[in-house]
Amino acid sequence: MSHHLPILRKAGFFKEYQNLSDVELLETLYQIRKKEYAEIFELDYKPGRSYDDLGIAIQDKTKVLDIDLEADVSPGNEVYCRLLEAFTDASNGQFIATDMVETWRSDEGPVTVSFMSNGKKIKYDPAYNEDWIDGTFFNVICKEMAKGGKEQFHLCFGPNEAWAGQNVIYIRLTPEEKTILETELNWEFGVFN
Repeated sequence: MSHHLPILRKAGFFKEYQNLSDVELLETLYQIRKKEYAEIFELDYKPGRSYDDLGIAIQDKTKVLDIDLEADVSPGNEVYCRLLEAFTDASNGQFIATDMVETWRSDEGPVTVSFMSNGKKIKYDPAYNEDWIDGTFFNVICKEMAKGGKEQFHLCFGPNEAWAGQNVIYIRLTPEEKTILETELNWEFGVFN
């Protein structure tokens, strides 16, 4: 069992399972993963029991977004609109994007993304980077989220930036939860540059 699960729970992870013990929670998460894998591969598949911090944390889909930056960004795929939807779903009602439109002038951009948030129309022109997400778009979302309440989305690099790479991890946290992760697990946070 992960010795860090109690710390993750103290930092607000898996609130919907607060009535379960740590052992019961890990078993529940495993059964959910097993079912998801079976649906994907269409057979009785038994995934590994990943008990490292990241492997556990990303299973809280109400709080954590694990985003692959190589996302087939192209006209018609609506990747930026789907990102807005994902952040809205994981925001606990503190970021609500509506009226999302992703416009491409050609197959290689320029790209314009517009949406409504906090009663205002937001417009952003992400840079074209072949099929990769322009990560500065996350900063726009985080800025809007900051207007909505105490919890914020934070880009998490993990301990010693171990999670920096092709995927980015955004976690919705209160200031107190962020401090717990920084001080007790040495997780590092920053912004997308």
